[in-house]
Amino acid sequence: MNKIYFNGIVIFVITFILLTIFNKPSSNIPAHVDEPSVVETAIRISNGSLNPEFFRYPSGHMNSLAVMYKIAGYFSIDLTIIKYYKIAWAFSRVCIAGIAAMVFLICTINMNIYFGILGSVLISFNPLLRSHANFAIVDVTMAFFVTLFFLMVTILYSKSRKDIKYLLVLPIIVGIAISMKYTAALLIPSLLFISSQFVYNKEKYLLQTNYLKILLLCLGIIFGLISIFTIVNQQLVLDYLLNFTTDGIIEIEYLKTLTQVVYLFIVMGFCFILLRFWHNEKKDKILGILFSPINGLVLLSVIMSFFIFSPYTLIEWKLSFADFMYEYRHMKIGSAAQYHHQSDEYIHIISNLSSSVSVLFYIKLFLNNFGFTGLLLGLYGIVKLYLRKPKYLMSLLIYLLLVLFTLFSWKNVATRYTLSILPLMVVFFTFGAYELKNMIVKKYDVFQK
Repeated sequence: MNKIYFNGIVIFVITFILLTIFNKPSSNIPAHVDEPSVVETAIRISNGSLNPEFFRYPSGHMNSLAVMYKIAGYFSIDLTIIKYYKIAWAFSRVCIAGIAAMVFLICTINMNIYFGILGSVLISFNPLLRSHANFAIVDVTMAFFVTLFFLMVTILYSKSRKDIKYLLVLPIIVGIAISMKYTAALLIPSLLFISSQFVYNKEKYLLQTNYLKILLLCLGIIFGLISIFTIVNQQLVLDYLLNFTTDGIIEIEYLKTLTQVVYLFIVMGFCFILLRFWHNEKKDKILGILFSPINGLVLLSVIMSFFIFSPYTLIEWKLSFADFMYEYRHMKIGSAAQYHHQSDEYIHIISNLSSSVSVLFYIKLFLNNFGFTGLLLGLYGIVKLYLRKPKYLMSLLIYLLLVLFTLFSWKNVATRYTLSILPLMVVFFTFGAYELKNMIVKKYDVFQK
């Protein structure tokens, strides 16, 4: 196993060298429209600003760059804007090279070293990943930590680790990934799926039935009271929410979201109370797993690691929420401008939205990168991996499906949004090729006999 990790380091070094020599960054500064906000924020932090005053993204990427800038400052008195960008680009190349190395390890553990090399080559020569290796954007670092999460999942499942200390590594990685970009929060369902399996195997961590009944009743009452208060005092709630907007306007998307949350709370409150009085041993065990203190500890670990890498996102939570809703609107309607929902501009945008544009954009993108045969081979790999390791496959597939659902629902599209799922798609493609090879070899052996 140690030899595998050594080979992974070799793959990392080779990929980084190849990206540096044959994939040189653009001479333009910035090379990407989202780079100035990242690099300039990191510069402010490295110059001593404790608060980056930029909350559209969590500040994990910026803080990482700031540390590098600080270290570089000890070796170079004059750090020009060009040098700042070159350091940021080099960091992105490190992340892409790291992804190639981790895909090598995932494929080697699941298959063998030859298909591990195939997986790393597919990553290194993937047009999307290669083109983003020289962009100082948060999607690259998020993709790195998402891939790291699935590497750790692969190692844990391959070794069947049962100790809680191995489980707690995962939420730390998830928290760091979210500190790079909010989209990584889609890892949390996969994380809870894995931790719930741990609780299922270690029944001593189940929440006891008497405590479970008290918790369900309390949750049901709390959710119900919150819903009633929001409905009765809707205007008061809206006035309060004005403090969380960027320009003092409560947009229709926010009102719809608030309404959906209220209805969700009503349904959840009713369900919690119903479950409290429904006596069933199997039901109690399932809920005991879901509400296990281990799952609570896992979520707390996510929050803590997120806070360490992006502290002011939580400290300045009002500003963070305002920027988050600004970005949320940008994703939902494809425009970040604060149009009033009764304005001509807003009506024009909404009337021209298409539910199929995003789907077609990403399908075309995947076809251009993998081809129709590659996508079919990936689906074949998913099926075969499920037959071999169903729980392991589900922990990967939950994140992939959630990201695809999110991308298809957003009206704003971009190639960089797919960076975190491309490594998974390569793993499935490689596993499909591996299983296809095994099938051909078996048929050939039968024919020879």
